[in-house]
Amino acid sequence: MNADGSPLLTIGRLSRRTGLTVRTIRYWSDIGAVLPAGRTGGGHRLYDTESVARLELVRTLRELGLSLDEVRRVLRREITVADVAAVHVAALDAQIHSLRLARAVLSTVAKRHADTEEMALMNKLA
Repeated sequence: MNADGSPLLTIGRLSRRTGLTVRTIRYWSDIGAVLPAGRTGGGHRLYDTESVARLELVRTLRELGLSLDEVRRVLRREITVADVAAVHVAALDAQIHSLRLARAVLSTVAKRHADTEEMALMNKLA
């Protein structure tokens, strides 16, 4: 039982509750992204409701494209989510620009039935 009266969860129960694999939870625990609230007499990790919330935050940040290093830095309050988000937005903008350019070239090639020489010229122009 936790200090607030809520039950502690084994890693298996935590896995079922969050939908994360035991392996992922164990790894994130090993690198300090989420820490167990305690251990059983046999040394098995036990997690509390705060651990559940932290795991869900880590998963969300990872799904948004943050690296594990960035996630750890956010959790340690070394950087803010807003700071990391701004960097990722800039990177996405660059990718979008690159994709639009590639789309324009491919669209032109498809419409003009371009040959190898014409494609080489378009490549130089891009």
